[in-house]
Amino acid sequence: MTQASNGKPSRIPELDGLRGFAILQVVSIHYFYNPSANLPVGLHFLQSFFALGWTGVDLFFVLSGFLIGGILLDVRASPNYFKTFYIRRIFRIVPLYYPWLFCLIGLLFLSGSAFQKQSAHLGTDWRTWGHFLFLQNLWTNHYSTLADWWLGVTWSLAIEEQFYLAAPFLARFLSRRHLTIFLSFVILAAPCCRILVRILMHRPVHAMYRLTPFRADALALGMLAACCWHVPEFRLWLVRNKNILYAMFGLFLAGMFALGIWFQSPDSSLTQTVGYSWIASFYLLLLLIVLTDTAGPIARIARIGWLGEWGRISYCVYLIHAAVKYFCTELMTQSATQITRWRSGVAVLLSVGITFGLAKLSWTFFEAPLLKEGHRYKY
Repeated sequence: MTQASNGKPSRIPELDGLRGFAILQVVSIHYFYNPSANLPVGLHFLQSFFALGWTGVDLFFVLSGFLIGGILLDVRASPNYFKTFYIRRIFRIVPLYYPWLFCLIGLLFLSGSAFQKQSAHLGTDWRTWGHFLFLQNLWTNHYSTLADWWLGVTWSLAIEEQFYLAAPFLARFLSRRHLTIFLSFVILAAPCCRILVRILMHRPVHAMYRLTPFRADALALGMLAACCWHVPEFRLWLVRNKNILYAMFGLFLAGMFALGIWFQSPDSSLTQTVGYSWIASFYLLLLLIVLTDTAGPIARIARIGWLGEWGRISYCVYLIHAAVKYFCTELMTQSATQITRWRSGVAVLLSVGITFGLAKLSWTFFEAPLLKEGHRYKY
């Protein structure tokens, strides 16, 4: 959902498709990618196509920067600016996220020794309670098995929430010119900071993957795109120069293939330094193409119904998909004398079906009504 120039909400269906693409990437790497698995050569090659599924989070960051930035710029003069923005965000994020945390804590207290051994001290560890304040990306969480599947993905939600704290103040109090300068500085500073840390540490620093200052370039790129998109001359220039946009997209796509072949890990040297910015720029170009060339092939793909459906339910899918896979795998394999491929395959397919079904129910009966309630608060 974004905001039209007349202040009324308008939905861009292509963006639901991009969200769907992003969440399917994340699901694919958690469900189908296991480089250490003993697979035939053909299957091992096939699963390599999912190696960059983790970059779906970067697409979410770019989309968040663009959508939130666009909304804030549209309503920056509103007398209810801060109140409405934060109430709507609370209605969108908290009602699903907090019960998810409480479910894990309750499960550990009420279950037998099996789960408690797998997540010992989770309920009493102060870092666990930091999840309620979206601070879990600020330190290393030594999750054990169940907690890792349940909470491991939430670091990106923490980055998004920290962005939501800062973005309204930037959009409200900085002029468009100063906001553009500030966002450009962030886009340049983030990779410079990553390079500096790598030089000083002489090794991969996994914390850079989940700390907001090191990942802020993706969010800033999206927000800068929103600033430019609000300028009619910029949109007209993009329409007139679609060939340049597609050429740049092709160049960055080639770079993505190179990363996928030689630098698949988010901790590899090239990926961790300039690769994150390259990935964010690639997804920004993808976003601009679907917005600009609405009759083009990429935009038509983004409007495919089932892809948009995955996009609409992507928040719940993101939150629950790893835990669903954990339980399905346990169900299918714990009684087997050996883990056969067909059992693992059935577990994955079952996980996909259950995840989609639960997320669809959540959207229909829980999230969508709450969103409607949140939008009763007007700018």
